[in-house]
Amino acid sequence: MLAIVARSENVAKRALLAWLFALAALVTACVDNGNDVGSQLLASSGGGGVSGDPGASGSLPATTLPPLPRLTGVRASVSGDSVSISFEPLADAVDYRVYALPQNQDISAAANGEVTIRNAVYRCAGNREVPPVALDGSPTIPGGYMKTLVDGQDVNGYTRSLDEATLGHVYLESGKDRVPVYALGDSDPTAENEFYFMRWTASRVKQYVTSETERAALLARGFRDDGVAFYVPAASGAQTRWINTSTDAKARYYFPDGPEAAARQGLTQAFPVLANPEPGTAPLMRVFYLNLSNTSHDELVAGVPRFERARRQGASLPRFELRWSGLTEKTTLVVEALSAGCPSLLGLLSPISLPANATHPAWLTIDEARAASPEGALYVNGQFAAGSRPSAIARAFVDVAPQPAPDLDWSWGFRADDTLGDFTSQPCGDPSGNCFQDFRKRSDRFDTSFYYVETDRQVLAPMLGELWVMYADLASGVNGKFRITPLEKAQISADAFLHVTMEVNAFTTLLRYPQIVISDQDPPVQHTLVNGNALVIQTWSDWPNLFELQVCDHRLWEVNIQCPVVDLHHYFDTNDPTKELSLAPHAEVGERLGVDRATRFEAYISTSRAYLLLDGEPYGCVDLPATGVPVGAATVTFGDVLYHSDNDQLQFYPFVHEHLQHDAQRHFDNLGFKSGVPAPAWDLARLPCTSKLTPTNR
Repeated sequence: MLAIVARSENVAKRALLAWLFALAALVTACVDNGNDVGSQLLASSGGGGVSGDPGASGSLPATTLPPLPRLTGVRASVSGDSVSISFEPLADAVDYRVYALPQNQDISAAANGEVTIRNAVYRCAGNREVPPVALDGSPTIPGGYMKTLVDGQDVNGYTRSLDEATLGHVYLESGKDRVPVYALGDSDPTAENEFYFMRWTASRVKQYVTSETERAALLARGFRDDGVAFYVPAASGAQTRWINTSTDAKARYYFPDGPEAAARQGLTQAFPVLANPEPGTAPLMRVFYLNLSNTSHDELVAGVPRFERARRQGASLPRFELRWSGLTEKTTLVVEALSAGCPSLLGLLSPISLPANATHPAWLTIDEARAASPEGALYVNGQFAAGSRPSAIARAFVDVAPQPAPDLDWSWGFRADDTLGDFTSQPCGDPSGNCFQDFRKRSDRFDTSFYYVETDRQVLAPMLGELWVMYADLASGVNGKFRITPLEKAQISADAFLHVTMEVNAFTTLLRYPQIVISDQDPPVQHTLVNGNALVIQTWSDWPNLFELQVCDHRLWEVNIQCPVVDLHHYFDTNDPTKELSLAPHAEVGERLGVDRATRFEAYISTSRAYLLLDGEPYGCVDLPATGVPVGAATVTFGDVLYHSDNDQLQFYPFVHEHLQHDAQRHFDNLGFKSGVPAPAWDLARLPCTSKLTPTNR
C-alpha cells in the first residue's frame, strides 16, 4: 500500500536528512525584495549549514534550539516590512510556522524533548481554502463533475493500482547533469472543467516537457506557464527509466514502460526518471483527473505531500506558504514544519477586545491571546484544536531585512512608526441624509467608512505591521462594506499609466471579497460614484474565484447591483462573441487566496487601457470603453465587502465557517499608487487585450 511505502520512504528520508545535517548540508533560499531584484540568502537546519548573506562568516545563529533535519527549498520574498515564504513540504508535517529567532534565555526544553519559547509570536500556515474533489469510486460531489482516479480504478481501458501512482524518482532542485521538466497548462477550452465549480491549478490538462524549443512553442500557442515541476537526469542510463506520454480523444496520459504502455496507442518518450531514490529526490507521482465534461489528464507531482494535495484537494491539508510582517531591522526568521497543527484562539485576534455573543466569537487583543498560553505565546492563524502542542520536525533559518519605501507618489506599509492620524467623525455623505449604520471618520491622511455594520463590532488599526480591519455586517444580513481612501489624489491620462498596488489576505466568496475603487469622485466614493466614472477591481465568486474589472459609468455600485464586467478568463472570437477560442494563460486566482496569505493585486490604468497583475504576474489586459473611465484627478480607495454573511456558503471551509462566518478580518499592507508611469512589461501575443463588457445581474 502507498501509505506504508510513504512511511518507509519518509523514515529513510529522515535518516538521510540527519546524516546530511551532520555534514552541515546547505539549502539555498532566494530572497526577493518585491521588485523582481533578488539577492541570495542561505537557509539551513538547526544543527549545521550556513545562515546569512552570501558574504557572511558562514556560522549558524548562536541558538540553543535543538538540532533538526533541514526544511528544504525555502524561499522568501520581502515586500516593505513583510515576508512571504514558501518551502518544500514534508510528508509528516501537519502545519508550518515562522517566528523570529528567540534569545537563548527564552528557550527551554523539557525532558521529553518538548521545546517552549517564552513570549514567542508564531505565524502559521494553516490549511488551504479550496473545495475537495471526489476520490476514486466515491460518487461525484454534487455540482462537481470531476474525480481523481488513483487506487484500483479503470483509466480509459487500463486499471491502475495504487502502487502504480509512483512512476520513479526525480530531483527537487537543479544541479549538474539535470534538466527541468516544465508544466504547461493547455489553452484549449476543453482542457478545463469550465461548467462546474471543481477547478484548480491541477485540473487543467498539462503537457510536461524538457525541450526549451517545445516549451516556447506551447507558450506561443497560449499555454499557461506553470513553471518547473521537477528536475530529471539530462540523459537516460542504467539507473533511469523512461516516462512515456500518449493522447486519445478522452485524455493525455503519462506512464512507464510495462503493461500500461502496451495498452496505450501512439506513445512517445517524454523524459527519463530515476528508477530508485537518491539524495535530494522525491517520488514522481501521478493523479488522473477525470473530467466528466471535458478532456481528462494525468497530473504529475514530486513528493507525497503534493500527491495528496493533487489527489484530494480540499481544506484539510496545509498550505506550503507562510507570512511574516512587521520587520523593523535585519532579522533571522525560523521556519519550521510541525507534527501537529498550531492551536486556534478562543476567538478572533483583533486590535480591540469584544466579548462573544450568540452570533459572534470574542475579539481578543494580543495581550488577551497571550494570556491563554502558559508560555505567553501568540499563534497567528492557528487553525487546529485550542490545546494543540505543535512540535517542530524540520527547520530552516532565513535572514531578511525590511526594504525601503517603494518609489511611489503615495504608499503606506503600516510599519511600526506609521500612524493613521487622529480621526474625527464626519457626515456619512449619503445625499439622502440617511446615515443608518453608516460610520465615516477622517484624519489628515485618510477618509474611512464602514457601511451597514454592527455599531460596536468594527475597527481599523495597525497591528503586526499590517492594517487590520474587522467588522460584522448588521444582523449578519445586510450589505456590509469598508472603505479607506488616502487624501492624496492620482492622475489618469491618455499617454501614461496610473499604477495602483495592494496586498491583502483575500479569501473570497460570493459574499465577501476585497476591492480597489478608482474614481473621479471624492470620498466617500460609495455615495459619490453615481456622479461620475469609476473602475472597480476585485476578486469575486464562490469557487472558482475570479479576478475582475468593472466599469461604472455614472451609476451606483452595490453588492447586488454591480457594474458591467470584463471576462478575463476566456478569449472569444471577435467576429462571433459566442465562440470561445481559448483559456487565458494566467494563474488560477483562488490558489493565491487565503485566510492569512497576502495576495498582491496591481493595476496599471490609462484612459484607454488597463493591465491587471496578480502577485506580480500578468493576469489580464482590457481595452477600456470610451465612457465610464476616470480622466484626470482620481481618488484611489481600498475596501472590502461582507454581504449577508449568514448566507455565505462555507461548507467546504471548516475553519472559516467556524470562526469567521459572521465577521470580516482583513490584513491590508503595502498600499500605494504612482501616476505617469509606463505600461508594465506585457506579452500581448500571450495575453491579448479584451474589450467585451458584460452587464452583471448580481
